[in-house]
Amino acid sequence: MLKLAHMKKKITPFLISLGAFLAVLAIGFGVFYLFRGSTVPSNTGLSSSTGNTVNPFATLKPAIVPSKTPECQQTLTYASSGEPSPVQCSNGDLNVLAWKALAALEPTVMKLGYTSSQSQVMSAMCTDINVANQDATSALSEPVEASAYQLASLYYGWHYNINPRFVITGC
Repeated sequence: MLKLAHMKKKITPFLISLGAFLAVLAIGFGVFYLFRGSTVPSNTGLSSSTGNTVNPFATLKPAIVPSKTPECQQTLTYASSGEPSPVQCSNGDLNVLAWKALAALEPTVMKLGYTSSQSQVMSAMCTDINVANQDATSALSEPVEASAYQLASLYYGWHYNINPRFVITGC
């Protein structure tokens, strides 16, 4: 009986340590699995002006499909009316930082998808501006909406002959 009690004293700390090790291992694997597709391997040569690597065709929220335009990251500046710049990096790719900044404002035009018609795009811009006109706290100014349209056009590959400022003033 004495040997059994002595063995329990030695095994219990070992089992606790083993359990803690397995928990840390499981968490580490979960984090790795969650983020494994978020960057491009460094040997692809894809980089950004901020030094980070990015997936060139990631699905950016609120979109539910990948971008049709390669993506990059370039530091933003903001105009007095709130729109971020540049929406395209110097190589013409879609600036992910501009997309994320505008997506935070939840413009409808950024949620449409590849196959949206020109009239659906124009309707979404009017919806955004009408909501902004009714809500004094909205940051969706006309220049911001025009930038959101420009980014969505790049992202979804639209080639409509739309002047967003003309559409917005007609809403």
